Amino acid sequence: MLEKLHKSSISITDIASQYWCERQMELNYRYGKRINNSIRQGRALHEELEEEVNVPIILQPKSYADALYKNVYTSYMALLALGSNKKTREVQVYGSANGYKLVGKVDMLEIKGSTLEIVEDKTRGNDNVPSSAQQLTHKVQVMLYRKLIVDMQQGSYSYKNFESAYKAEKLAVTEEFKRQLDALGVKSGLASIDAVAKAYFKEMMALPEAGDVLTIRYINQFTGKEIKSYKFKYDEAEMAGTLQYAMKYWNGEREAMPVPKEESWKCRFCAFYGKECKVWWPQKVL
Repeated sequence: MLEKLHKSSISITDIASQYWCERQMELNYRYGKRINNSIRQGRALHEELEEEVNVPIILQPKSYADALYKNVYTSYMALLALGSNKKTREVQVYGSANGYKLVGKVDMLEIKGSTLEIVEDKTRGNDNVPSSAQQLTHKVQVMLYRKLIVDMQQGSYSYKNFESAYKAEKLAVTEEFKRQLDALGVKSGLASIDAVAKAYFKEMMALPEAGDVLTIRYINQFTGKEIKSYKFKYDEAEMAGTLQYAMKYWNGEREAMPVPKEESWKCRFCAFYGKECKVWWPQKVL
């Protein structure tokens, strides 16, 4: 499926989206994701929250290698900020499942006592609490973040795994990007992908152990006010079942599943409904 969808890795949001509507997730890649004002507003709020905690890093990638470096470097710097501020945002995490690369970006990490707390922020256009169906996708997402972090902390997914998956030692950033790094004050010993990735994994392994209690916060995207905060305990068996179901799609063992009929109400919120997807579109009876 990665080849068919022109992807090289599976994002954590891809897997979470499978638990809302797998067919919609696939159509987003086949036809392009439809961005609305609500999504734009939510992204803007996330950027504001990040700037409150992390120092903005301005880099303009010119190639795939540049973009990979930027993601690892900004996450490395965010982890350094976590050590001094006890809180940081927008940390890229890496892992694997069934031989596929997994990648995601954690909204917030916070050190509380001797524990690393993982927090996922979701923005909303009103103060209504999201439905249980929406909460499920968010729960899957934050559980996956926790799994990837623990795998990196315990060495189950190490720099060696990253290097093998991304060919870090063979990739070189562009000369233009090197000049940007120089202007930013990045030391020469940290100016290659393999060097910054090694530093990132070392910092990740030095963090306090990730806690079992995970947090999802719902925030009004217009006012910035917290609507509701949910905490739940990580369940290893549930996580294994979640990945097993999701991977059957990526392995090509089954087609993308539409929502079941009892959840066809979701179709009203889908930009593909009645166009590229007509699974539950009302059919005329002849």
